[in-house]
Amino acid sequence: MAGGKLTMPLAAVAPAQACDTSRGRRFRVRGTWLLLLAPIAAFDAILFLTPLGTLVSSSMEDQAYQRVLEDPLVIKSLINTFEISAVSTLATIVIGYLLAWAIWRSGALTRVVLFALVLLPFWTGVLVKNFAWAVLLQDNGLVNGALQGLGLTDHPLTLLHNRFAVVLGMVHYLLPYAVFPIFAALSAIDNRLELAARSLGAGELSVFRRVILPLTVPGVSAAGLLVFIISTGFFITPVVLGGPGDQMIANQIDFYAMELTDFAGASALALVLTAIVSVLVAVYQRILRAGGAHEVG
Repeated sequence: MAGGKLTMPLAAVAPAQACDTSRGRRFRVRGTWLLLLAPIAAFDAILFLTPLGTLVSSSMEDQAYQRVLEDPLVIKSLINTFEISAVSTLATIVIGYLLAWAIWRSGALTRVVLFALVLLPFWTGVLVKNFAWAVLLQDNGLVNGALQGLGLTDHPLTLLHNRFAVVLGMVHYLLPYAVFPIFAALSAIDNRLELAARSLGAGELSVFRRVILPLTVPGVSAAGLLVFIISTGFFITPVVLGGPGDQMIANQIDFYAMELTDFAGASALALVLTAIVSVLVAVYQRILRAGGAHEVG
């Protein structure tokens, strides 16, 4: 009996001590993570939350939201923004997929050359690229000269200061943002899946449609969202390459801030654009979670 009385309390104390030790370890790990995140939180608060709070405060003045949303030019710019962004995103994804596919299928030397062709424009300033396109697309530029030299047209085509030029300039800028996520998705595919499909008699098109394309959908979706979000904030390209009817919402923000000195209106427009992009990101995340749950199911 005496031995039993001593054994029972020790058996009860041991798990409690282990629980306290585990809880203390978790607390120390959590404290370490909080210390590591503190500089990032401070950086975010200073450079993002403070300007965002200033925008929100400024946009509440003088019925700014009502004024800007009743402006026909703002509505036209919003429509332009989403039309141009959608077309640019679609063109960028198609060209980016083909380019990523070529890089994925090429040998080592060709892959380096193709990566260089993607990265060199990426490292070039957007203003330089836009003015380069302006030189190429003007009436007596290289493109019109080549078209007339080949006999495809007998007069210069209007290639500059229109929506075509804006989309072309944006696609050129956005292409690296589509190539790299899609290439990463292609590189993650197990080659044995393709070999297995071919061994079962699948042709080239069937392998792409039923094996390659479904496995690259997450990369394509991520690239599409990234490209579209960047597209909505373009400012320089519509000014240099577009016409008066191709101005986007960033140009209206600049107009309200610099020409009208209406900072409340500019703040309201910036927040409207931020809210729309945030909704798109939330919808994208919801679609991704639904897709993941469907795959798990």
